[in-house]
Amino acid sequence: MTNKEARITSERRRFPRLKVPVLFRAAKKDREEHPTYNLGLGGVRIYSNRYLKKGKQLEIELCFSIGNSVIATVRVVWITVLPEGSDATFDVGLEFIDLPPDAINELKKVLDTD
Repeated sequence: MTNKEARITSERRRFPRLKVPVLFRAAKKDREEHPTYNLGLGGVRIYSNRYLKKGKQLEIELCFSIGNSVIATVRVVWITVLPEGSDATFDVGLEFIDLPPDAINELKKVLDTD
């Protein structure tokens, strides 16, 4: 196992991720909502047609099915090219770096965790 694989495995144990009905969009820039592919208290996995440079910080809005939404600052921690014919061009892992307490509470409700 490489160091990168060990780190990813460790992160997955620390922040379990679930497939939940949450949408995202670029905060204040994008009106179109896109599905998340898994979500946890540590971050979110998305598909994107835009290349996002590893280490780039951005704001996203997470839109919950119950009508609430929260703004989070995230950092791109990994990005890979998806196979031709996929729903998008890139598979992207985003780490939460600034998540207000109310956003953490909303995530806990959606993830059904304490």
